[in-house]
Amino acid sequence: MQQVVAAGGRAVVVEAPEPALRAGEVLVAPAFSVISAGTERHIIASTAGPAAAAVRLQPFAVPPKLRDDGVTWTGPAPRAAPPGVASLGYSLAGTVLAVAPEVRDLRPGDRVACAGNQCAVHAERVAVPRSLVAPVPDGVDLDRAAFVTLGAIGVYNLRRAGCQFGETVVVAGLGPLGLLAVQIARRAGLYVLGLDVDDRRVALARALGAHAALNPARDDPVAAVRAMTDGFGADAVLLCIVTPSSEPVNLAFDLCRQRGCVVGVGLFGMTLERDRMYARDVAFYPSLAYGPGRYDPVYEEGNVDYPIGYVRWTENRNMRYFLRLLAEGAVEVAPLAPVRVPLAEAPRAYELLQAPDRPPTVLLTYSQP
Repeated sequence: MQQVVAAGGRAVVVEAPEPALRAGEVLVAPAFSVISAGTERHIIASTAGPAAAAVRLQPFAVPPKLRDDGVTWTGPAPRAAPPGVASLGYSLAGTVLAVAPEVRDLRPGDRVACAGNQCAVHAERVAVPRSLVAPVPDGVDLDRAAFVTLGAIGVYNLRRAGCQFGETVVVAGLGPLGLLAVQIARRAGLYVLGLDVDDRRVALARALGAHAALNPARDDPVAAVRAMTDGFGADAVLLCIVTPSSEPVNLAFDLCRQRGCVVGVGLFGMTLERDRMYARDVAFYPSLAYGPGRYDPVYEEGNVDYPIGYVRWTENRNMRYFLRLLAEGAVEVAPLAPVRVPLAEAPRAYELLQAPDRPPTVLLTYSQP
């Protein structure tokens, strides 16, 4: 089968073996997968040069524990990328081809959306643990459902901010994640200010429901926030950006009210200016992808759910909620991926995302069985 991977600093299509079902998994034929532009460009860049051998499945090293768990996990580990390359992709939708015996609520022919960079990759066949699969509601097309992971990230990060209806959130960075967060925040009853240095994305944010949006390279975001909040400042700032600069995170502190918060969604410099952070007693929250359960092999590969009484919104429940928003017409994704490229031509899609007039993202398309 064909699969898109990163190697030598570029995206390439390779022949890879079709995955075999393991316990608790679902075999899916994708119809569409979404390129997560910022994340995947970062992965591709990390495969160039002498540091390429250090590319890992996980985005960070797990810190050492102070005590032993007491029980050893003997179940399956996350699937590894093909030797010498890094996998690309983590958000898709398609049709179930087969299920492992342990999976009781899905059957061949069902339409599903899948997440996880260890399994929901850009490939003609994927084997995904049941915990990372969500049924697609009736009336939701698969091209829209393919945004499930990006949507779940937007849902989770608004939850991380802890905002309540009537409060004000700033979404800095209006790529696919930011534009989804704008719509979800508006649906949740929040006032939304979008920030981006691309005027096209500023206009798109306004069209998708932002109460205000501006280019911070030209207009004053602090003045805009004060005008929206009776001079108090934003309750939260979501940083959906990819940049080595630390100025965006320090500007986020300036935008917050007293004891507001900043949620780090993207990848950015972290040289914090103490006075700007402490002046308003701002909290900074890192964000772990799309919710509780992410990077936990017991939850993901072992399909051991967290009880809802203790963890209300796991990553799978965030996925299902985003699909519900699509079914209700509360979120629009078509403007985020105006271009579609067949899987076999995937390198061209990544070239489009490097161009000055690049779209927010690109959908990869697949031939259905």
